[in-house]
Amino acid sequence: MKTKTFLLDAHIHEMSQAALRSYEMTGDWNSAKTAAAEYAIDELGIKPRLSAVLAAVRIAQAAWHGIILGVREVLRGAA
Repeated sequence: MKTKTFLLDAHIHEMSQAALRSYEMTGDWNSAKTAAAEYAIDELGIKPRLSAVLAAVRIAQAAWHGIILGVREVLRGAA
């Protein structure tokens, strides 16, 4: 496993996508956090720091909020 002191923004974004997919399937942000960490280990070969994992989850939460707002807008337009 590679030892790096930090992950690139692109890596954290990839981790956030894994977290978002996990949340969509489980509805549990703790599972999403685990998925983000496992993605970094399995796909990137890097053991992430907690701060990187939490940043990825925050990005995923923001994306989820955007999805919710988009659905609300669509529902308002359909009414």
